[in-house]
Amino acid sequence: MADLLVAALPALQERLLAERIRAGWRATVGPELARRSRPGELRAGTLTVTVDNSPWLQELSMRSAEVLDAVRARFGPSVTALRLGLAGPVPAAERSAPGRGTAPTASLRLDPDEHALVERALAPVADTELASAVRRLVSKDLIARRGRSLAALALAGATLAATLAGCATAGHRDAESGGPAVVAIAPAARRPIGAQAEAYDHYVIAQMEARAGRLPQAIAQLREAIKTDPDSGVLWIQLSQWLVRSNDMPGAFTAAQKAIALEPENPSAYMTLAELYKRQKKLPEAEAALEKAVALDPKTPDGYLALAQLHFEQKNYDKAREVLGRLVAARPTLAQGYYLLGRIGIESEQWDDALKNLRRAVDLDPDHDGAWSALGFVYESQNKLEDAVGVYKEALKANPENAAFIERLGDLLVKLGRYDEAQSEMETLVESLPRDPRVWLKLGAVHYEQKQYDRAVAAFRQAVALEPGNMRTRYYLATALMDAGKDDEARTELEKIIQADPRSVDARVQLGFLYGRAKKYDQAVAVLQEAVNLEPKRPELFLYLGTALQRANQYDRAANVLREGLSVDDKNKDLHFQLGVVQEKQQRFDDAIKSFRRVIALDSKHAESYNYIGYMYAERGTNLTEAIQLIQQALALEPDNGYFIDSLGWAYYQQGRYPEALRELKRAVSLAKEDPVLYEHLGDAYLKNNFINEAIEAWEKSLKVDPDGPTAAQVRNKIKETRENQIRAKGAPPKAEQK
Repeated sequence: MADLLVAALPALQERLLAERIRAGWRATVGPELARRSRPGELRAGTLTVTVDNSPWLQELSMRSAEVLDAVRARFGPSVTALRLGLAGPVPAAERSAPGRGTAPTASLRLDPDEHALVERALAPVADTELASAVRRLVSKDLIARRGRSLAALALAGATLAATLAGCATAGHRDAESGGPAVVAIAPAARRPIGAQAEAYDHYVIAQMEARAGRLPQAIAQLREAIKTDPDSGVLWIQLSQWLVRSNDMPGAFTAAQKAIALEPENPSAYMTLAELYKRQKKLPEAEAALEKAVALDPKTPDGYLALAQLHFEQKNYDKAREVLGRLVAARPTLAQGYYLLGRIGIESEQWDDALKNLRRAVDLDPDHDGAWSALGFVYESQNKLEDAVGVYKEALKANPENAAFIERLGDLLVKLGRYDEAQSEMETLVESLPRDPRVWLKLGAVHYEQKQYDRAVAAFRQAVALEPGNMRTRYYLATALMDAGKDDEARTELEKIIQADPRSVDARVQLGFLYGRAKKYDQAVAVLQEAVNLEPKRPELFLYLGTALQRANQYDRAANVLREGLSVDDKNKDLHFQLGVVQEKQQRFDDAIKSFRRVIALDSKHAESYNYIGYMYAERGTNLTEAIQLIQQALALEPDNGYFIDSLGWAYYQQGRYPEALRELKRAVSLAKEDPVLYEHLGDAYLKNNFINEAIEAWEKSLKVDPDGPTAAQVRNKIKETRENQIRAKGAPPKAEQK
């Protein structure tokens, strides 16, 4: 049936998709937004969405990209844009429907007159199955559009029915004759319907033209409607609005004033006039027109909301607050009023006022997602993260399907270090949105923060599979692979990034790190040099390249690169520090001291620099009192740093304070990771304190950690000499002498 309809009228393909979107609107955008917005026609890829009032139009405008992404994710790429607008007045029967989300059963049935209209419209359709399908379609449309001209609806139904009847007849005829299934479109049979109905005929055509983006034709049809029914204020209001869009401001004013003359008690006419004044920056006149609209209908929120919006846009928060105060006094159970008061509190940084009104909004309407989001934002802005977590948990009880709440809650839990809870929330989000790469990316980040690198890799792989062209996601995957120790796979991903984006600097930096870790220093230097060439104004790139050159023992070139980086940023403490390290390797002791002191001048809490100067003095056996003072300053900043404690112990050793040296060096090896130099120092201290066996044991550990290190030969000599001395002390000649 759908194929037949589409073949008959190609435009019906978009209509059928629009019907699917309407049916799935709540699941697509969430219950709170679905209650206040309705998808309409889909024309040339543009979906019309109407909302209840001006503030919600603004809210949807801010979220339009998010909504469009959700629609495309669910219904495919045929929807390319959204056209947003205000809905027309709600029929009285709908306004008075009892209970939220319910309506009287009678309103869902056709009355006898409506039924007769539908049957007359279907008279040309001979095919029983087709007639049944069209009957359902037209009946549903008739119920949805109550309050408009029945004659116009009958005309539209008759046009569709006659067209489809022609399609069906032609289709059967061709099938019987064996010829090609060419569809013939039969003209619609027009019936005399009266002057008012003729006006609505033009009005309906005008609306169709407007939705198709043909505004001049829409205005022409609307003028024809006005010729037939010149006393309709609704038609003059619509004409005024379209003339504004056509930049015909004089004509728009004339039409608006005509509407007011015809219907001086119609608040919509004054709201239209206010919009005209607003566009011309005549804000006092706009304010007066909106006040008139409010006075005419003080129980309807639209006038208050538009007036508050006018003041809000001018940052006149006191006036906006006063208008909304009147609104909530007139409609004390209207959550939207309190929500907007809360937004004003946020903009004016009156946080307590914002909290009070937003809490009132969610108490009145637990499905108000905007109020929950704003409430969470207030707590986050005040750094009350636990309170914000509580808000998002409450919000999820009201609307468990809201992915934005789950995402925000997960981010906060990560920030608070509550990774298990964050993981649970992200896994829930993955179940809700398994095709959204951003969700997998966040889940991977949660695993990564917990050092669950294999699970992070799995999540990032899912994100890459869903969005293979996103190089940032692939970069996260490569980083997780590196931390998981899967260097070959990480290198593959980084090379893919560079192939896709030859100017990617970050991928080159990580690739350089991988080469350095594999001790392929020449390759590390080459790829990091490429990074510097691509972005020569980034000082940290000179730092990475200089460090790689230092590890490749190219000290002179390393020093030159680091100085080049300092010419870009002379206050970069990391560059000064690394230059000091290189100068120490070059045996340029005084220059190294100057570099480290420059770091301290830039950052008085740079513990590494205090320690480095102190250790250099200790190694040379000079300025030992100052050395100890400097190392103690480093330890005041990082009291459990095993390497700093080793420096202190070694300075004591050089002063001949061997018991104190042994105490500190034992503590150092218990706190730092295994290091051959630390074990060598400990062995030396044991020896000076006459613990011979312990000294040999410590030196052997030094060799075990790095048997080929720069001091390994020296350590072996210490072991050999100490053992020989042990033998001599016992009175026996060494084995070589016994031979």
